[in-house]
Amino acid sequence: MIRIVLAGGFLAKYPEGGGLWTGFVQYPIGLRALGHDAWWLELLDASGDAGLDRQRIEAFFARMTEHGLGDRCALLLVPKAGGIPTLDAAEPYGLGRPAIRELAESADLLWNFACALRPPLLNMFRHRVLVDGDPGHLHMSALTVDLAIHEHHAFLTVGTKLHDPDCAVPTLDLQWQRFVPVVHLPRWAAAPDPGPDAPFTSVTHWLWEELWLEGRVLSVSKRAAYLRCLDLPRRTGRPFELAANIHPDDRTGDRELLQQHGWRLVDPYHVAGSPATYRDYLHRSRGELGCVKPIHRELRTGWLSDRSAGYLASGRPVVFEDTGIGDRLPTGVGLVLFRELDEAVAAVNEIDRDWGRHSRAARELAEEFLDARRCLPAMLDASATRGRVSPAP
Repeated sequence: MIRIVLAGGFLAKYPEGGGLWTGFVQYPIGLRALGHDAWWLELLDASGDAGLDRQRIEAFFARMTEHGLGDRCALLLVPKAGGIPTLDAAEPYGLGRPAIRELAESADLLWNFACALRPPLLNMFRHRVLVDGDPGHLHMSALTVDLAIHEHHAFLTVGTKLHDPDCAVPTLDLQWQRFVPVVHLPRWAAAPDPGPDAPFTSVTHWLWEELWLEGRVLSVSKRAAYLRCLDLPRRTGRPFELAANIHPDDRTGDRELLQQHGWRLVDPYHVAGSPATYRDYLHRSRGELGCVKPIHRELRTGWLSDRSAGYLASGRPVVFEDTGIGDRLPTGVGLVLFRELDEAVAAVNEIDRDWGRHSRAARELAEEFLDARRCLPAMLDASATRGRVSPAP
């Protein structure tokens, strides 16, 4: 048994993100199921509204308690004044400052998700591992922003093609250990067939962001990704539905554009605002249409989303835009990749022709490759690997 602290800075400020919560709490739940002493440390930036902060903190601990983690977590409210967060300046919840310091100093390992902890908080831990869930985005951001990446000792990424010759993600002179998103299978039942009229769905943010790499513009926009598949409902003659945060008063015309092409739109905070409703939403789906941020396609990151992992574990086939993940996982049945619209159309039609076979294959893929009972020990082993690349002589 090891004592491991997992650190993040995104759960408390986003209580309506049922998918986000589901993806991350599987890690401490899975580690505890393996017999490890797993804790979650959350950072929350003060909003300037004490009432809102209190509401978020209460919601955070209530949800962690629902997942059996209420006595295995702590939160630090970071002052709005800015500056470098320190333990003395932050307001602790769940545990007092001495207990948080003792937890950090006694921990065998820190998994720091997306650089949530920075020095000096980061340096309270003796063995620090960066866990990257957004390959390319994090790496390119680190070229211009000091994320304290090199203060870690080992580096894990869900970019399963990092260091491959055809992957263009800057590795920052570090050795990255690659992993796939995990699913805690006891929380994912293979749900019954919802019927052929059930839509292919996905849950997504609707963003326009861009990053630059050596004079090249790379989109991190899910909007751009899904608009490439705008004609899928018409081409396949079946329903597609997006739980996307497009405001009803949005003035871009995107809502109307999607609806004119046959897409259904639902409010993600209504259908997937908690882990339970999120899981139910996936179960009511025929499968997932996973359109990825263009950066994953263009840099060949080998990324697979934790959302897609949940669909697969539910026995829901996934039609997924090709990021290179086929070099790591079996594809063609259950998980079907596409590059262009014609391939997406063919994949959807094939799944509808033999949904049962694809459903069984989806669940089997999750059991064989994504099961937390197998993946988490491998991640722990990889965490012991020192990740700095020695400079050339």
